Amino acid sequence: MTSRESPNKKSELLRDQAYTSIKNAIITAQFEPGHRLVEETLAADIGTSRTPIREALQKLEKEGLIVRRPNAGFAVKGVMEEEVEDILDLQCMLEGYAGRLATSRITEDEISLLNELIYRQQGCLVNDDFETFIRLDGAFHDAIHRAAKNARLYDLVQGLRDYVDRYRVIIFRSHASLHLSVKDHKEVVSLMKTKKARQMEKLISKHMMRGKNIIKRKIRKEQESR
Repeated sequence: MTSRESPNKKSELLRDQAYTSIKNAIITAQFEPGHRLVEETLAADIGTSRTPIREALQKLEKEGLIVRRPNAGFAVKGVMEEEVEDILDLQCMLEGYAGRLATSRITEDEISLLNELIYRQQGCLVNDDFETFIRLDGAFHDAIHRAAKNARLYDLVQGLRDYVDRYRVIIFRSHASLHLSVKDHKEVVSLMKTKKARQMEKLISKHMMRGKNIIKRKIRKEQESR
């Protein structure tokens, strides 16, 4: 039985490897909107056959990150203003609620983790380490979601993570946004320490809406330049 299952397991591993590699390239903007995804090229770059690539592309299409082009395979889906509005409005509500819960439930160890993440983000600003800054920003928000100690809420937030991570890259291309993010994060920790839940919720909403407006301006600017 083991020998019969082994090829299937290997196939799943290859598909997951291809899926993760392509998805990360989309989310981090290595593959820009409109980028054509060629099976042969992807297979050569990732070091696998075309079958796992094809399966990965089908999964990414279902998730809405890529689109099928008539007689031309797949391409990376563009970021649409209506989608940004819908996703980030929903994320704003979830983040605000998570922040309010976390303010009353967070532990000293979790506060220390948030401070450590801020410290490391400041180091990224000094060293111009854009990619690590983005990862740390995601980790900061994730730490708040976990501190809320609400499993269903956490699952809902995670369901939007791919979209939000992609938007995060767009937002932080503006260097000013990096400094504003750190400023907000410091204020978040301060409000948590003093248990000001309502003010915390408002700050997170302001933080999210600023990001949404940055993306919308970028989309409109790109549309005007076409």
